[in-house]
Amino acid sequence: MLSLLSLIASREFSKYIAASILTAIGSGMYFVAISWYIYKTSGSAMAVGWVLIFSSLPGLLFSPWIGVLVDRWNVRVICIVTDFARALILICVAVSMYYEVLGLELIYLATFLIALCENFFQPAVGALIRDIVPKERLLEANVSSSMSMQVGLLMGASIGGFLVAVFGTQYVVVINVISFSISGLLTLWIKHTPALKQIIHTVDAPGALKEFYQAIHYAIGTRFVVGLAIQQMFIYVTLSVCNTLLPIFADKELSAGAQGFGLIDAAWGVGAIAGGFSLTYLVKKISPEWFGIVGLGGIALLLFMFLSANGVPQAAMAYFLLGGFVVMIRVNSDTLIATGVDPAQFGKVKAAISMLISYMSLIAYAGVGYLGDIISVRWIYLALSAVILCSALGMLWITLSKKPLVSGIGKVDGVTQAIEDA
Repeated sequence: MLSLLSLIASREFSKYIAASILTAIGSGMYFVAISWYIYKTSGSAMAVGWVLIFSSLPGLLFSPWIGVLVDRWNVRVICIVTDFARALILICVAVSMYYEVLGLELIYLATFLIALCENFFQPAVGALIRDIVPKERLLEANVSSSMSMQVGLLMGASIGGFLVAVFGTQYVVVINVISFSISGLLTLWIKHTPALKQIIHTVDAPGALKEFYQAIHYAIGTRFVVGLAIQQMFIYVTLSVCNTLLPIFADKELSAGAQGFGLIDAAWGVGAIAGGFSLTYLVKKISPEWFGIVGLGGIALLLFMFLSANGVPQAAMAYFLLGGFVVMIRVNSDTLIATGVDPAQFGKVKAAISMLISYMSLIAYAGVGYLGDIISVRWIYLALSAVILCSALGMLWITLSKKPLVSGIGKVDGVTQAIEDA
């Protein structure tokens, strides 16, 4: 705990943490505000679902070029530009709301553009953290980053509904504009020495695709990235399924109403924060090679605990633990990728994983949304639990047969030692 606080107190990293919290608070408010606006103006739950689908499209369509550009451009500049770009997009949304000309088409377009910025921002900010924090403290940095985001989202979501009711949706969007703008200014203030000195400002399509596919071959050849990509794929699919089905589960299966839904959803955020605190302790007890396998097995069992719930307390407890496990696996795998992947390939590898996650999330949103209307959602949770458990057992078998997908971790630039020292 003291180690985390000392890292957060460091000058450059503290600027990033402040920017991260502000952005997350604004984004949490915006999600509540825009979801409520769409539902009230359209009366359709499917209209809200289309927002999630449009948010997945940039990762599906542009990941090869995004990954190449992140590796070629200055990552701090990318973070600054995407912050101000998102602020500008949201200004247009707020103005359209004020003059009552904002239709679903404009909301979907804004969602697409914001998600495109996010797809640039996430690998860039991962590289930025890697550059401003010593490698031996990278796990702590990613834990702090994750917790700041979760705290901000929890705060934003908690007060977003109140602000919408009191001041109106457009004013909540304006708050998100301010949060992105301040975040961009704070990032501009960060002193940054790029790991890659060469900065190229143009990219041609054939060359970009070639570089991207070379990075995929690099990742497959490195092998440990494959295991980490599988872990990230399943935790994001779990998140997609839970986001889609939770309102239905709370209403139809638990008869919990809006209050129960809110309590269960908040439990995930609290669990995510607790998971971040626990991670630095647990990685000293469980080696990186085993951490993801154990975590996936835990997620499978917790999904079963959740689907068998007959009341809000059990469901909230399962969601609390799920939030913790999902965040721990994500942060651990992000750290191993950042420390084990060649900096020249980092952006492209992250973009490739993001594209995989986008495809799987889109399938999850569409498939789960359809199945949720025709069968009990408990069966969907059970199927997901079984698939994740089988995957964890498969990775366990590969590891015990001395063909571990993540065994390269211990051999890549002292990553294991760095994590144990964190």
